[in-house]
Amino acid sequence: MATPRRAGYDARSFMPPDPSAFPSIRALFPPFDGPGEFDRIRADLGAFLPAVRAVCERHGLTTSGLSAFERGTNVVVSNDAGQIIKLFPPFLRHQFEAERLALARFHGKVPVATPEILREAELDGWPYLVMSRLPGRTLEEVWPALSGAERVEALARIGEIMRAAHALPTGGLESIDLGWDAFVERQIAGCEGRHRRMRLPEHLVSQIPAYLASARPLLPTSVVPVLLTGEYTPENLLVTPMDGTWRVTGMIDFADACLGPPEVDLLGPCLFLAAGSADLQRAFLGACGYRITDLSPALSRKLMALALLHRYSNLRYQLRIEGWESQVSSLPELEQTIWPFSAR
Repeated sequence: MATPRRAGYDARSFMPPDPSAFPSIRALFPPFDGPGEFDRIRADLGAFLPAVRAVCERHGLTTSGLSAFERGTNVVVSNDAGQIIKLFPPFLRHQFEAERLALARFHGKVPVATPEILREAELDGWPYLVMSRLPGRTLEEVWPALSGAERVEALARIGEIMRAAHALPTGGLESIDLGWDAFVERQIAGCEGRHRRMRLPEHLVSQIPAYLASARPLLPTSVVPVLLTGEYTPENLLVTPMDGTWRVTGMIDFADACLGPPEVDLLGPCLFLAAGSADLQRAFLGACGYRITDLSPALSRKLMALALLHRYSNLRYQLRIEGWESQVSSLPELEQTIWPFSAR
């Protein structure tokens, strides 16, 4: 049966709509099947170009010189105007919340440059930030070429920055509190399985339950939390040349920021940078406020346990000591390899 033609009927109303006439229904984001596939495509600028352009158009940003960053967890794109567009997939909304809260608290309050938030909004369910881009190269790039004295200076500088960060007020940041005591229980329960998945040598994995039991009395409890970045790592610290040497001048990527005990932030510099050097660790920990008498075997064990319990722990990637996997036969031996500062 033919359908009666109503007044005002236009056959074009049953045709597929022109996407350019309805920007909200354009395919701004590429389809992907879960976090694993997203991680494989997140640095593909072409895949996210419609979304990036939409953000730029919305806020009057230039699209000249768009370039995607290869490293990271989210979609991060820069332009020629010194701006960063950071897009967070819906399943990483908690990272958006952490980054925007932490950046607002850090900016102008610590002795290092941090990005300024220029815009924050949402596009088709994806929260995003527009931030200023900081100058400099990553510490990861220049670290191999630094002299011993330059490395000591860099670690001391990181310690100063961290000490100032841990003194920041935490009111209003309750939504990113780890809930330390409950968090530790969950981490202990899943620790052995996690490190087996991360392919830690099996002879070390099998020792985890007993080792954590020995370290349990040393772990922080009922802590007064501080603002942690979890990112005092060489990929997220920027350096610029000053007076003939490289100096830490910037810090980026606050998506893993949270509230917790201050000792957790010590892990990144110790694993990635100090990496078994007692001199570098003493410079770093001294700048953080530790006295020489604090650098004890008990602190070594506490830090080793926290390294195992960290929510992103992956020692095979994080520990920058050549050949350590074949050189240590036990977790206590690994502890002393990483944190030898108490040896006299």
